[in-house]
Amino acid sequence: MDEIQLPDYVDENLIEYFDDPDELLLYEDLEEMYKYGRFFYMFKSCVGPTTTQTVDLVGPLLAMCLILRLVSMLKLPRLVVHLVSFVCGLAALFLFTKKNSVYPLTMSALGYALLFVKNGNRGMVMAITSVAFIIMCELFIVQAENWHQVRGSMMVLVMKLISLAFDLDKGVISRPNILEYFGYSVSVSSVIFGPFMTYTDYCQILVGKRMSFLWFLGVIRSCFLSHCCLIISACIAPWIFEEDSFKWFMAYQAAMSFRFSHYFVSFLSECTSLLSGIGTEVNQEGKQITIWRSDVARPQHIELPRSLVEVVVHWNIPMHVFLKNYVFKKALPLGRFIAVLFTFGLSSLLHGINFQLAAVLISIGTYAYIEHVFRQKLGRIFNACILARKCRPDCGHVYGEANFWVLAANLGFSFLAVFHLAYLGIMFGSDSGEQERGYGMKHTLSKWSHLDFASHWVALVTFLLGRIIG
Repeated sequence: MDEIQLPDYVDENLIEYFDDPDELLLYEDLEEMYKYGRFFYMFKSCVGPTTTQTVDLVGPLLAMCLILRLVSMLKLPRLVVHLVSFVCGLAALFLFTKKNSVYPLTMSALGYALLFVKNGNRGMVMAITSVAFIIMCELFIVQAENWHQVRGSMMVLVMKLISLAFDLDKGVISRPNILEYFGYSVSVSSVIFGPFMTYTDYCQILVGKRMSFLWFLGVIRSCFLSHCCLIISACIAPWIFEEDSFKWFMAYQAAMSFRFSHYFVSFLSECTSLLSGIGTEVNQEGKQITIWRSDVARPQHIELPRSLVEVVVHWNIPMHVFLKNYVFKKALPLGRFIAVLFTFGLSSLLHGINFQLAAVLISIGTYAYIEHVFRQKLGRIFNACILARKCRPDCGHVYGEANFWVLAANLGFSFLAVFHLAYLGIMFGSDSGEQERGYGMKHTLSKWSHLDFASHWVALVTFLLGRIIG
């Protein structure tokens, strides 16, 4: 048998995945064979190493959360539980951020001093100081690579401090002592990946709830889903389309990989929270019970969205709660649209100071508001359930959610939301070393220019239509 001549696109290293090299002759289309080989090459070279590295990295964090859970169940003084929460959180900070942990610790110490500001002013003073601290660090003090390591922890910490200060102003809670404060601000349950939690949520740890089968299932569920999302993001999404595919397919692929990396962190943060003994408190028949599930993100509402409003709400539920209660409602007297812009502006500052993030967050905030107003007007004109959020059963519309034309309209808006997400998400592709610093204006605009600024044009048309039918 003559030796087979392989095309240039076939990597000879992939032949090892076939028991007999002559099996190559059984494939009429060598390119299809190459794709078949690529899949196994991806699986062997990505899934295994990614899993191993993740376990090595997050294993110690999960172990420390479990230690906190076990200590909270012992009949020890509650201050001991706060101390363990702080010490384990401190260890986690050093493990993940090394010397850069000095920045969240400095902000945490400064935050405690601000709790002694005159009652009624604490919240605003804490918010201004925290944002100023982030701006100073990112622009003048910390190198971009170092700040990238600690940005997530700083964002969660600042949200905790602002919520604590505003809750003190409202008299919802009393001022914690220094050990209670640091147990909360640097708690191992949320210091690395989040989620944001109020001081009241954190105090669930003190109850020392017994371990149960439902608690165990909740932890396993969040851990399993986190791992699945990581594999999809790192190993599957980048291989869906060929590199020379249609540009909108590539945009969707880059956005999908980014979204699933976010889901990975979201489910992991839920896992650390549950593992530490913090669930969701609900009232059933006058009795307070704990549900061992605490959704941080809901991928089903993002991958198959009803609207961009739903994407904003379900992208990071704890952060949405924070922004709604401690930012949007405070800015609402300035007008609804101004409050929306202010909320997304502050969100971009918390995420990091760069044009890339600011452009994406402000764009999606503006898009969501435009869509909300447009669909509200359409719903009123046609008396139909085509609002950005699903209508209640008693909404009073003539044409309900089950109506064929209503279903078709809502499906069309869903596809439009997916289109916007692909456009905005291309900014987070992993094809540039600038990711750690964030893209500048030129690079950001060039990415969107490649897609002809289509999403922004569609948003503008939607806005004009909303004005016309107003």
